[in-house]
Amino acid sequence: MKILSALLLPATVALASSQIPLGPPSDAGASAEGDSDVHAFQVFQSDYSDAHSIRIRKQEEWLCEARSTQYTGWLDVGTKHLFFWYFESRTAPDQDPLVLWQTGGPGGSSMLGMLEELGPCLINEYGNGTVYNPYGWNQEANLLFVDQPAGVGFSYLDEGEPVPDNSFDAAKDLHLFLQLFVSKVFPKLEHRDFHITGESYGGHYEPILGAHIVSTNALQPQRTQINLKSVLVGNGYFSPLDTAFGYWETLCTTNPGVAEPVFNATRCDIMAENLPRCLELARVCYNYPDPAICGAASEVCWNGVIVHYDGESYKGGRNRFDITAPCTVDEFCYPQAAAIQTYLNQKNVKEALGVPPSIDRYNVSSDAVAMAFELSADRGISTEPQVLYLLKSGIDFLVYQGNLDLACNTAGNLKWANNMPWKGQPEFNGKSLEPWYYEGKEAGKFKEVYIKTGDTSARTRFSFLTVDGSGHMVPQDQPGPALQMLTQWLKGGKFA
Repeated sequence: MKILSALLLPATVALASSQIPLGPPSDAGASAEGDSDVHAFQVFQSDYSDAHSIRIRKQEEWLCEARSTQYTGWLDVGTKHLFFWYFESRTAPDQDPLVLWQTGGPGGSSMLGMLEELGPCLINEYGNGTVYNPYGWNQEANLLFVDQPAGVGFSYLDEGEPVPDNSFDAAKDLHLFLQLFVSKVFPKLEHRDFHITGESYGGHYEPILGAHIVSTNALQPQRTQINLKSVLVGNGYFSPLDTAFGYWETLCTTNPGVAEPVFNATRCDIMAENLPRCLELARVCYNYPDPAICGAASEVCWNGVIVHYDGESYKGGRNRFDITAPCTVDEFCYPQAAAIQTYLNQKNVKEALGVPPSIDRYNVSSDAVAMAFELSADRGISTEPQVLYLLKSGIDFLVYQGNLDLACNTAGNLKWANNMPWKGQPEFNGKSLEPWYYEGKEAGKFKEVYIKTGDTSARTRFSFLTVDGSGHMVPQDQPGPALQMLTQWLKGGKFA
């Protein structure tokens, strides 16, 4: 979510019944048979590189009140080490799909999504433990959280290694992790349906990872294939240009579902006057993604459009993630972020996770990663090419939106979705948003198309769905509707 703090800113189950294969670890100090030591790591080595391995340990319920089997560990990719937390499905772990969650940023830890929004457990109000979440997204899915890229959260780099600076390299590391995870660590998952989800800068992370998986599956047919079925992104940062455009509609109309516009006519007139220049330079950045060009576009958009609201988003000020809510803490606006950081820095928690001494302190976000992405122009580009590639490759795609969010607003993302040039564009544009319901009450609106994109009779689904009464973090603000949305999507059910 960190992006969103500076948007366009210039420069307990027995082991025998679990999915983990029985047998001794390759280099760990205890056998998995009998689960004699839940704190011992098992190590699984890649068949293709001595530098790639996963170390994993089973965790106890006190650490996260999940009511399902859980594991933590690291992927070691040479000098980079990615932390993960994995939960088996509460319903049918041997049949349910695998879902990956990535929090955005860039630089945001996925523990934010896990402990504040959609994980099996949520942080308690004191920051000293967790509580059970009946709306956890592992209700009917095996759920995986990864801190990425290296340098974020509990993921780390060897001393002297450069901080990752783009979504494309991050996708390569994560793909290596997934291949090893489903082939060696949990082989029952190897042919299972796989779905990628996330929010915010996930509008970059998710399409780029998905496109990398599809292309690598085709280029390396003899290696482990990741059975990607869909990508779903909440309040995603797909197109900086359209996100900036949506600021005016979000703040100057009642379309988000507010009684009256947030801004007065004077501020709205200033933003409207500055928007054309902002959009013009953003298009130049798309066509020529040079850091200097994109930095100039970022500065113009910030000073002309974004700053009028985001410049007042801090503790006691405006909330960029929900235009109807107060901002109670700096950066993230919600107190859960500070509580999560407190909890994960407790000595007993770090010991249970096996956090190495080189990680002195867990932070919910990494300023170093955020700055590296800013300087590489990653934040200035659009991921529309990757979304188009996924749709043409038969991968279903869902864009879901909390209507009260400004940072990655509904107005901008709907404009982007309508303007995306692909075979389904005429039909998608020709449809109106229709209501969908949760427990008999309207929860938001949606529209979707099913388009034949390949040589078979199969049709690819592209859906856009809004959630009323929700800001940037839909599973936090509307947990029941969010879980229903996920369940319907994974099962292929229509939202109507």
